[in-house]
Amino acid sequence: MHLTRWSRYVAASGLVLVVSACSGDPGGVDRSFEPDHVHELAVEADSGRLLIATHDGLFELTRDGEPSAVNDLTTDLMGFTRAPTGDFFASGHPGAGEDGPSRLGLVTSTDGGDSFEEVSLGGQADFHALEATSTFVYGVDGGTRLLRSSDAGATWEELTLPQPVADLAADSDSESLVVTSELGLLLSNDAGETFTQVDGAPVLQLVDWADDGTLTGIDPSGQVYSANDPGSWTSGAKIEPAQAITTGPDGVVYVVTTGELLRSEDGGESFASVTRW
Repeated sequence: MHLTRWSRYVAASGLVLVVSACSGDPGGVDRSFEPDHVHELAVEADSGRLLIATHDGLFELTRDGEPSAVNDLTTDLMGFTRAPTGDFFASGHPGAGEDGPSRLGLVTSTDGGDSFEEVSLGGQADFHALEATSTFVYGVDGGTRLLRSSDAGATWEELTLPQPVADLAADSDSESLVVTSELGLLLSNDAGETFTQVDGAPVLQLVDWADDGTLTGIDPSGQVYSANDPGSWTSGAKIEPAQAITTGPDGVVYVVTTGELLRSEDGGESFASVTRW
């Protein structure tokens, strides 16, 4: 099976460091939301604000609004995730005219995405997938290298991935995490030290592990699946091939396809359009 996202991850190269300047006025930047690609989504726990990390910068969607730019940066944000503290971690590449090496390493925002500062690995890593729990930060560098940090990204240790992966998701209440690969879903119950293939699981491209312990996954064709544990999946809605997925603290699932943001309030059984571009 040919999965274009794996090909992109395995072939990717770059370099990292970024300190972002910001407008200081979330949503106040006049930049239209017409992204070339949406890499990641994350929901701010307190406000319910959806953060949309794109090839062209960071955008936000409030409950009653339309997507708008969070700041005046056009940083290509590849990996992007919300930590239990409420801070955001990200990675990627500087936008046009922005300073810094081509690989951003790990950067963090403590002000809701208005600005970012480098944490570590500037010029060394390009995380295409990031996950943060109360214990660890996990990052997949280039699809083939899994790194884990127990001090909020200050230092890292490299773990072994049995095969290239496209996405990962971690359980906030344990040391379990899953990664998606061309050959199937892989599960680790020891914080990434070892992995086993999950028998009977669909071949997923994207996966998300919600705070309540439920999982939602999407295969390369756009078929949505849900599970209460990594080994028992049921099929839900069929949508267009997806670029990003996240589940908010209220259980609402958000998915981006090419040119559309969707939301589901029934665990992926059905989706409604939020906005198109």
